[in-house]
Amino acid sequence: MAGGVANAAGETEGTEVAPLVSSTVVVNEVSTRGLNGQLDEFIELHNMSSQPLDISGYQVRIYSPAGVVTDTIVVPAGTVLQSKGNSGQYVVLVGQNFSGTIADQTNVIPFTLTTAEGIPTAGGVTVQNLAGTKLDGVAFSNAVTQAREGQAAVPESATTDQLNASNTRNILSTDTDNNRVDFSLQLRSAGQ
Repeated sequence: MAGGVANAAGETEGTEVAPLVSSTVVVNEVSTRGLNGQLDEFIELHNMSSQPLDISGYQVRIYSPAGVVTDTIVVPAGTVLQSKGNSGQYVVLVGQNFSGTIADQTNVIPFTLTTAEGIPTAGGVTVQNLAGTKLDGVAFSNAVTQAREGQAAVPESATTDQLNASNTRNILSTDTDNNRVDFSLQLRSAGQ
């Protein structure tokens, strides 16, 4: 257990589990706000594998700036992501005030979150498989350790709203397990 210190109970404190680079599903793009305000949001998941993948029952967890789970979106039954490079390789989860367009409409799932802010600008997002194992995550603040991998991605702002931006991976959906390296603010590109 590298980096941990044993306490009086023999438990290790200060140890973070080393993230694993995802070879299946990644959080590919997140927009926490947009031209229509805080609920103009979406999350795009991407199948990185060379095989179709049934993600029915997978969970997308939304974290507050304090690292607390505020909402969980359960992927509906029958949601299959096609292999990388094929139509249907993405699922796009769209908030109630989503204002963008979606290139590949094969898997579009609307959601409504319980908090007034929706996906917090300084929060984070993870995707868990059926066993509850975190497959991937992105945080927009270093305080959100449950979602963060490496350094946090740059959060969106009122300025980026006017530019129609989102936090997006590069064209290859590279996953180095460092959010600051993997994500950058780019023009929204849901489903592509």
